[in-house]
Amino acid sequence: MSGSAWRILGASACVLAGTAANARAQGTPAACVAPGSSLRLDHVPVAVGDLEALSQRLSDEFGFRVRDARRDANGLETAEIGFADGTRLELSTVAAAGPDTSGAGEAQRYVDLIADGGGGAYLALSGTDGTGVDDLLAVARDIEPDLAAAGAGAARRAAFPPDHPLQPVFFVDADPGTREPPTTSGAPEHPNGARGLQAVWIMMEDPDRLTRFLLAFGARDCGPSRHPEHLYGHAVGIRGGTVYVVDARLWMADPGSAPVVSLTVLGGPESLSDNIVLGNAGGLWIELRPSEENG
Repeated sequence: MSGSAWRILGASACVLAGTAANARAQGTPAACVAPGSSLRLDHVPVAVGDLEALSQRLSDEFGFRVRDARRDANGLETAEIGFADGTRLELSTVAAAGPDTSGAGEAQRYVDLIADGGGGAYLALSGTDGTGVDDLLAVARDIEPDLAAAGAGAARRAAFPPDHPLQPVFFVDADPGTREPPTTSGAPEHPNGARGLQAVWIMMEDPDRLTRFLLAFGARDCGPSRHPEHLYGHAVGIRGGTVYVVDARLWMADPGSAPVVSLTVLGGPESLSDNIVLGNAGGLWIELRPSEENG
């Protein structure tokens, strides 16, 4: 099957776009979290074909504040949507003259994903309570010995080899100032009230393997759960968020498709519930869910 099976669900969501916002939010699974876990959601890199157009749409139509794009040495051009809790989305495309676009490497992965329609390319996790990449590696060593550290400074990460079943998941060192969500009040950073990533749905060829891996870091097994658009996954709670692990084989998803198919972004109490389907990012579904806080 060419492209992600998620595009079928995205098309269905577009048909439902006229439904009232509160009705769209019905059926959303309850949050599954594990306060004692040493992992938290950090960011989701998204492969996009037309970065400028998508950034404009997310800003003008959906109320996200998108930071200006920057270009790195690998030829990737990235615009960022940062949230107050330290989580973020990275929207990346490949510059025309990128040095890494003709061979193996990170930029080539984005080239391949964009050719397939784009979408959520990776899930990045970071540690809590001062837990860094090296600490996470110490736990992972007996479970997944192929996980290895690479890079330095802000680019330091622990990642799997390109052909590994868990390759879409990697660890990064969290910014010391954002290892825990701040307790600030006042106006939200984004006009739509978005505060941070709350959940990620990720398709895997070996979903049980990823579930076991996350549980080794004190995650919580919340069992099967259903996405509002009938996507079934296994809910695994980490600190302040949920990873829903979906069996890609059941959805006949192309192994080369973007693995992250849906995100939940938590808004403030006054945020309007919304479901956003990004057809120019592999049909990536973003749910904006209002919080239940009072103020």
